[in-house]
Amino acid sequence: MLLLCFSMDDERYALEVSKVHKVIPRVSMKKIPKAPDWVAGVMHYQGSSVPVIDLCALSLARKCRQRLSSRIILVNYRAGNNEEHLLGLLAEQVNETMRRQEEDFSATGLDSPKAPYLGGVAREQDGLIQWIEIDKLLPGKVQELLFQSHLGEEH
Repeated sequence: MLLLCFSMDDERYALEVSKVHKVIPRVSMKKIPKAPDWVAGVMHYQGSSVPVIDLCALSLARKCRQRLSSRIILVNYRAGNNEEHLLGLLAEQVNETMRRQEEDFSATGLDSPKAPYLGGVAREQDGLIQWIEIDKLLPGKVQELLFQSHLGEEH
């Protein structure tokens, strides 16, 4: 499978490219009142409002740095109600793709209830890379907050 790789601090992470809609430069966003700190805001994309999650704030409790390699990764997110929504992921050092087999990733041996989106790890030449499971990023209450305009709509 093809993976899109990015870094947070000195750690590397990967997303499955089949879930990626598009990678775009960082754009201005509107903050969402009462949203968790790791919700960067809402951006306008092709006539729609798209919520954006700051992956550094979610995982490291610090905002994504302004870097030339910082990007918004637009992904197809499957919510708990099984509806698919466009979701932006703000990430630093989005700079490569790689091919790996799903079997290359093994369980970490640590159960992290506060970070269920952290999947298995695979060995690389210079360390480990961890798989981010996109559909496990958002708790139910945050899904309701971010996708409330879509709740109950038929597609």
